[in-house]
Amino acid sequence: MESKNLKESYYRYLRYFLAKDENTATANDKYMALAYAVRSEMVDSWIQTQRNYGENNVRRVYFLSMEYVFGKSLHQNLMSLGIEEPLTNAVRSLGFSIDEIYAQEDDFELGNTGKGRQAVCQLESMATLGIPAMAYGLRYDYAQFQQDIKNRLQVERPLDWLHRGHPWEIIRPEYSCSVQFAGDCKPVEPEGSTLSQSEWNGAELIHAVPYDFPIPGFRNNVVNTLRLWSARASEEFLPDYANHNDYIRACEEKSQLGRITKVLFPDEDVRRATELRMKQQFFFISAALQDILRRYKVRNSSLNDLDKKIVIQLNGSRCALAIPEMMRLLVDVERMPWDKAWAITKNIFAYTSYAVIRDNLEMWPVYKVAQILPRHMQIIFDINQIHLESLRTRFDLSPELLRELSLIEEGEVKRIRLANLAIVGAFSVNGVSIEQSDVLSQKLFPQFSNLFPERFNNKTNGVSHRRWLLCANKGLVNLIERKIGSKWTKNPSELRNLEDYSNDMAFLFEMRNIKKAAKESFAKNAEKYSLLKINTDALFDAHCGKIHPYKRQVLHLLFILHRYIQISNGVLPKVKRVHIFAGKASPSDYLAKQIIHLINLVADLINNDSVASQYIQVLFIPNFGMSLAEKIITSADLNEQIATASFEPSGSFSLKFALNNCLTISSRCGANLELAEKIGENNIFMFGKTSAEIMKLPMYKPADMINSDNRLKSIFLLFDKMLASVSDGHSIFPLLSSIRDTDRYFVLTDFDDYVRAQDAVDIAYGDSMVWNMKSLLSIARSSWFSSDRAVREYAKEIWKVPSL
Repeated sequence: MESKNLKESYYRYLRYFLAKDENTATANDKYMALAYAVRSEMVDSWIQTQRNYGENNVRRVYFLSMEYVFGKSLHQNLMSLGIEEPLTNAVRSLGFSIDEIYAQEDDFELGNTGKGRQAVCQLESMATLGIPAMAYGLRYDYAQFQQDIKNRLQVERPLDWLHRGHPWEIIRPEYSCSVQFAGDCKPVEPEGSTLSQSEWNGAELIHAVPYDFPIPGFRNNVVNTLRLWSARASEEFLPDYANHNDYIRACEEKSQLGRITKVLFPDEDVRRATELRMKQQFFFISAALQDILRRYKVRNSSLNDLDKKIVIQLNGSRCALAIPEMMRLLVDVERMPWDKAWAITKNIFAYTSYAVIRDNLEMWPVYKVAQILPRHMQIIFDINQIHLESLRTRFDLSPELLRELSLIEEGEVKRIRLANLAIVGAFSVNGVSIEQSDVLSQKLFPQFSNLFPERFNNKTNGVSHRRWLLCANKGLVNLIERKIGSKWTKNPSELRNLEDYSNDMAFLFEMRNIKKAAKESFAKNAEKYSLLKINTDALFDAHCGKIHPYKRQVLHLLFILHRYIQISNGVLPKVKRVHIFAGKASPSDYLAKQIIHLINLVADLINNDSVASQYIQVLFIPNFGMSLAEKIITSADLNEQIATASFEPSGSFSLKFALNNCLTISSRCGANLELAEKIGENNIFMFGKTSAEIMKLPMYKPADMINSDNRLKSIFLLFDKMLASVSDGHSIFPLLSSIRDTDRYFVLTDFDDYVRAQDAVDIAYGDSMVWNMKSLLSIARSSWFSSDRAVREYAKEIWKVPSL
């Protein structure tokens, strides 16, 4: 598209959508007008893509996820459409810069975890590969919270991401549907059983209103759809209105029902099976499945071929209610016989599990489900009975083993095992790294894996190289494309050709200069949060992502304080470092919040020391999101992926850093093990015990380990002195006590090997050409971890869906 046409489109949207002109338009108005103009460039392809899918009546993938973390969309959409250059020229001729426009867009983050980031990478790859797909989620009123740091502590503020409007969404009220809760159910036939058609009369009714977001493929005229549901109260009052006739009270009660999509409940709360959390998950599932069946019936007259035309990917066990809900819709609404409905349902669902420990497995009290979803509780009981009878018939199993395989956990309070429900109702169960898939089949669900080995498989996560290299690192992309062209954007294996330049001094020198420019850009922005003058000649050591004890930010702090003590004793490091921390703690995770407090205390200690601050600087950058992640990833020299082995399902951040010529120091967990295999173990700094070694560790007393290691003893004495010197130091005692007393995440166990690996980092960084060669090989060989490869594996081996 030409610059002239983009300018005309911009002025049209500015005037006729926003009722502004050049004199009254704010910076946000300019962004909105340009975003609408860009969206209009996608509309024809969007309509045509959906028409192609419909006319060809292709088998479709439906992707269900509670979380989607996009970051900013404008730049990515420009790149996907191939109009970044003409739009940049158009904006320049309008008298402002494209960077000013990019800065106006808020991060679009409907989620708290890596599952949301991973989901977005998969959606982008599905569209680029032409996979006939559609995704569903929830349109939360409040996105991931705003994080402030006050008095060294995390303070949360609500993030109303819709307060300035969102130009990428299109409301689809014509596809609204209703979701009900509570009430009672009974067989349609007086003598019928729960296996026959039943009638569910819900006491609460909520409308689900869909909003569509375009997901463009990379320069292929394919645009898939993400449909997000928003909860709206129905027009009818609750049944007890006739009893009290209080209009104001009735309106207030109705407004409470709309709270379902106010905010996402974080993963840390899986054990808190609150009524609102359960309603939120079912609201999403029911709306999505009703819509999937509605869409199917547009082109198909019979539901007998449903499993031949659709496959539904469940992104985590929070989507497991889709199985009994599909049964309800087929049996109660579509009047299909139970046996036939169950055979079809089992062939529709595929389940991705991110679980690594039993504490991650969500379970709901039976009594609570019976209150909120009475018909689904009946269906789950019936599925469980059929499941257990089938096991008794096919296998000679003990009562103890049958109890393990049951959907219901017995006890004082009976609970539904949602993961077991997903496994029983799905034809495929996959993990997201080889290690985590082994954990699923050997530790969490060994009985299921032994009985149904064909269901279990691995699909190692990948990341979108277009999002995390092409869009994020323009300077590095320009260098790459001067040498190997641009075919890598659609075929990431082309990045392997960069290996030819691993001994090219001029190439490596230019790559180092690009990294230095990225550091200077980052430092300029980061100095807003710190009074420090950041040393851009130092090694940038980044520790980003979720703040949690298993992520072991505390291990990183132990190393920093070890170096600090060495400096205080006159032993100066050969390599200067800037340690960059960024991430959010779940509002309910008090130990994680104490980690942030401790990071800021250590930063104050070191940054205010006139000698130590010449060699070490420590930063905590607040409000971590995808935009900040781009800046850190492109400027970092070293990436910390040091979670406890067996606690990290994947760890895809290391893949994003690797694409941006950054080396990784890593524990032996998740996808990092596969990354080391692909790029070469001499190009990654591995340390610590493996998952198997940790499982075999004898019981030990952490306090004894501290006392037997002079380095640790000195560090913990320093902790005591440091905390005694500040008024709120006592608030960190629980965190330090958890390490001294139990050390559940083996921080002290891996400390010695971690220090060894960090010393190896210094040696490698001391030779800039060797470091840059390793960084280049990291880019070239990490191309295997593209989400394109992962989606191809899903499409071929699980979904059985060809690209168009």
